[in-house]
Amino acid sequence: MNFANKILSSNKWEYIVPALAIVSLLISCVLISGKKFFWNDELYSYYLLADPSFTHMLGAFHDKINNTPPLYFILGWLWVRVFGATELSLRLFSSVGMWIACVTVWITLRRTYNFWSASIGTLSVFCTSELILSQNAEARMYGLFMAVCALALFQFDINNRVAKCSWGIFFGNVCIHVAIIHTHLLGLFYSGAILCSQIVADKYYNTFRPKLYLCVVLSWFSIILYLPSFLNQADAGNPRTWVPLPLLQDLIHLLIFPPASFLKLVVLPLLVAGSALQLFLYKPDQTESSEPEGQTQPNFNTEKFILIFAYAFLAVPILIWTISLTVKPIFIDRYLIPSTISWSILLAYLSSRIFPSYLLERRVDLHFLNKFLAIAQRQIIFLGLTIILLVFPIRYANSLPKEQLPGLNDRQYGNKNLPIVVQASHDFLQRLQYSPDRHRYFFILDWQAAVDNSSGLFTPQEYKHLEALKRHYPELFQNVTKSDTFINEYEHFLVLDSVDYNKKCTLEPNWDNISCPRWLEMRILHNPDYKVKDMGIIKLENKKMLMVTKIQ
Repeated sequence: MNFANKILSSNKWEYIVPALAIVSLLISCVLISGKKFFWNDELYSYYLLADPSFTHMLGAFHDKINNTPPLYFILGWLWVRVFGATELSLRLFSSVGMWIACVTVWITLRRTYNFWSASIGTLSVFCTSELILSQNAEARMYGLFMAVCALALFQFDINNRVAKCSWGIFFGNVCIHVAIIHTHLLGLFYSGAILCSQIVADKYYNTFRPKLYLCVVLSWFSIILYLPSFLNQADAGNPRTWVPLPLLQDLIHLLIFPPASFLKLVVLPLLVAGSALQLFLYKPDQTESSEPEGQTQPNFNTEKFILIFAYAFLAVPILIWTISLTVKPIFIDRYLIPSTISWSILLAYLSSRIFPSYLLERRVDLHFLNKFLAIAQRQIIFLGLTIILLVFPIRYANSLPKEQLPGLNDRQYGNKNLPIVVQASHDFLQRLQYSPDRHRYFFILDWQAAVDNSSGLFTPQEYKHLEALKRHYPELFQNVTKSDTFINEYEHFLVLDSVDYNKKCTLEPNWDNISCPRWLEMRILHNPDYKVKDMGIIKLENKKMLMVTKIQ
């Protein structure tokens, strides 16, 4: 029985750690879902996944609602048919993806490292990264993105434990890479990083497996099936995209995730530099066995393969950051969530070097009691750290505040029967979904106001999103209406806007210029036919309610 099979069969009790991690992530997802409502992006998922017709859902998917490949919506639609489309159900779908990723990464690391190193490496990322914990309870595709990339790591490990590429390995790689590129637009970059990792690993050991490289490249051609939808979806980003230019600190924050500043600034950079030096300066003896007989010491050959994988995944954010500065901004931290897998690998490597099992096992000269105490001390340290990590997702969920019902205080302003124009689509969609007075809320489609140079980066895209939603779900979005239609019908109404509703954005791509809706100023404030009264600030929302009256 080889080393990998020993791990997967003889030590089944070890699976209690990833099982407990699943329980912790599950509890965290449930707690967070009970505290927050769907936000803008989650509602874009909800409308499609809750669609009773699969073909109608695909039609809406093709439009300018979500700019993402189809796999999440296909699998999510099937999930909803079984578990429903509630907040908890859709977020659990994401959480299941995180569970799969967590267990898969743990299994892959355990094939190379000892039990504690694999556990610490996996839990340190999946149980402490705020990026992972937030997406663990969000109805978007990032849980699935993590799952397919983790499966790619496992497949990569399998690839490098065999000399030849069998047809099973060929089709396994094709399926996984197709899944990666059809889960997220940046999946193609991660698929490319894996291909580069494989070529570098094979080059290092003087092997050449074109069949293995070909299966990855062939998977990329499947993107042709998505291309018509992509081109239509991408039009939502014209004439401008909402993504700001990233700063250097954004890249650093993404690459170095642990919460402790000492770990961020000292330990982890040294880990990366040190392991990189060892990775490329130390060449193992060719007589070393690639299948160790025991699990007391990491197999350096397989360890080197997955370290190459880790550095390739860390290179993706650097590449995306560079593209964002030179071509087009596409750098958002959650888009790059698979890169967190790199830190599981690197932390497992670090743990194996701090307390390698074989150091204790070679100390045969120790008195039995002293050796027992030394081993027990090591186990207690790692057990305590593991428990702390397993509890962290629950602590994170408990630390989040509970959101108030959208529109809860809107009745306090003006006549409760007056229509309310909501300037920002996020506020409109939340109130439309949750408010008992959802019939009162309107979103105005005014293309001239949307493309005004002072309206912000997101406003034109916001217009196209709501226009597409009305096109496919007219009964739900009947209050998404043209400006002239609304003004001709209502002479007295309220407007919900930001506190600084007179703010004018510029076209400079930064977070301060995301949204400055201009309809109120262009159609009402400078129109002598209307009188505007400030009704006060909405509590806890940093919003202001204005009353508009048409002068007879």
